[in-house]
Amino acid sequence: MNSNQFVKKLSQMIFVSAGLLFAVTFSVCPMSCRSSVENLELLSGDFSVPKITKFCATSSNSARIDFSREVELKNTELFLSDEISSMGNVECKYEENTVLLEFKNETAIGIDYKIEGMAFDSAGNSLTFSVPFKGFNSNPAKVIITELRNAYGTRTIKETKERLHRSEFVELYVLKEGNLSGLEIISAANGDKTKFILPAIEVKKGDYVTLHMRTIVAEGLDGEGMFNELENNLKLSTHEDSCDTARDLWSECTKKPFAASDIVVLRNSNTSEILDAVVFAKSDCTEWKKGISDFASIVSESGVWQDGASVENAVCCDNVTPTATTRSLSRQNLKEAIAAYKNGQPIVNGKDCWIVAKTATPGYKNSDIPYVKK
Repeated sequence: MNSNQFVKKLSQMIFVSAGLLFAVTFSVCPMSCRSSVENLELLSGDFSVPKITKFCATSSNSARIDFSREVELKNTELFLSDEISSMGNVECKYEENTVLLEFKNETAIGIDYKIEGMAFDSAGNSLTFSVPFKGFNSNPAKVIITELRNAYGTRTIKETKERLHRSEFVELYVLKEGNLSGLEIISAANGDKTKFILPAIEVKKGDYVTLHMRTIVAEGLDGEGMFNELENNLKLSTHEDSCDTARDLWSECTKKPFAASDIVVLRNSNTSEILDAVVFAKSDCTEWKKGISDFASIVSESGVWQDGASVENAVCCDNVTPTATTRSLSRQNLKEAIAAYKNGQPIVNGKDCWIVAKTATPGYKNSDIPYVKK
């Protein structure tokens, strides 16, 4: 076979192969594509995971969890927050979207615990959860806010050149003895970022408790003299604004705890109930920022601030500044509040109950001398 005949024969073989390939491809592809579409099975239903919408301890040996839908819990156990070993299984009772939990062992006031388990909805979707909480406070103290300084400042002593630092603080007065566990001070502007959760401390009627809202680390202080008075030694804290006859507690926060115009709230961290509040604003503030406005609505609904927590009903705080931290916002109706609580009447609080006092008195009886700008 010469070269011309070889090329001709090879061309014929390639043409035949190409034809066969085209025929096979044409016959298989349409059938294959049609078959895939016809046999494709689309799954339908809700594949979202159930969510926890609320949790609260209801007694020393019980709690409740609200879910976004009805669920069944499995492998639910109680733990100390820093322990691996379980304190026992948790008994569950169901009421629609709510699960009532009963513990085999009682929890202790203020101790950190966690509940772990799995929640399954009717479609088989599951949620593995771990919920931290503090042991239930069966004897909560009744306290109100009586003084507040919303500014941080320094001053220099001429003789020694020593620089004194004054931090923001909130003063509480105890109307009924009990434990402070579960209470928290929170700023509407900053939320959880700078909130102060009070420790489990027993207090007596008539006590003052000063919450210093930041630990000062400027100029190498590193918290010098800023000690939490958790026991009976009320002289332990020695930093500026500490009081030897009242309890001083220091927040671990090192940042600005309040905004210039803000709402500071005392609330039950377990139930989110608003217990008291102070609403203050600069004179040039015409409306709350979004985060604060949300809190303002909640405070207004609670009724703890007379006539609602609007900017118009805020205490003017123009004269409490970083260069004037000897002043404070001072509540003036403590006697009336004590009498109202004793008689089971609502405690009045609002713009007219407060002044800018010339002298801050954390831990002591409030000054009734207002600051008057000259």
